[in-house]
Amino acid sequence: MDDTDAVNDAFRRWQQQDDAEAGQIVKLWVYCYVCRYFLMKDAGNAFDRAAIQDELVTKTYEKVRENRDSVRAADCFSRWVGVICKNTFLNYARRTRVAESVDREYGPTLTAGDGYHPSTRLVCPREVLNDAISRLPEYLRIPARLYFLEHRSFEEISERTGKSMSTVRTYKHKAIQRLRNDKGLQEYVGR
Repeated sequence: MDDTDAVNDAFRRWQQQDDAEAGQIVKLWVYCYVCRYFLMKDAGNAFDRAAIQDELVTKTYEKVRENRDSVRAADCFSRWVGVICKNTFLNYARRTRVAESVDREYGPTLTAGDGYHPSTRLVCPREVLNDAISRLPEYLRIPARLYFLEHRSFEEISERTGKSMSTVRTYKHKAIQRLRNDKGLQEYVGR
């Protein structure tokens, strides 16, 4: 999935030589990439219904399929697919945005973990979230603070930590998993 040079090369072969096998590789990679992108967004609790994720995957895949002939530089194909994913998600988020800030009384919303119905929401004050972040393993603390408390983008976190954006995304996902199982946050929900 992360070997963008290989997918760009397959796209080039498909485009220039009408290589059917390369075309299958590209189609499969695009579908898997789009699914993973929106799965990662869903791990961050971006969707309130599972059907939304499926709709966005379908919509994005169709956009890529319909417009892939417009890609002139094969070396940019994988990046182009990433931009389509990001723009589709941002358009969805703009249409459905609900203002929420950890600076107000209540902070970010996380899906509660084990022992709770999946639709249950955990909303916590900034201090409770900060305490939970301080209990994370050291390598997750800074990215989690930058993301959840300072609202930094993956790019900004990558620049500040010196980690790649894919590593930052992985750290965010791991932090969310651990925060969902954090005893302090679970106790807060139990109040």
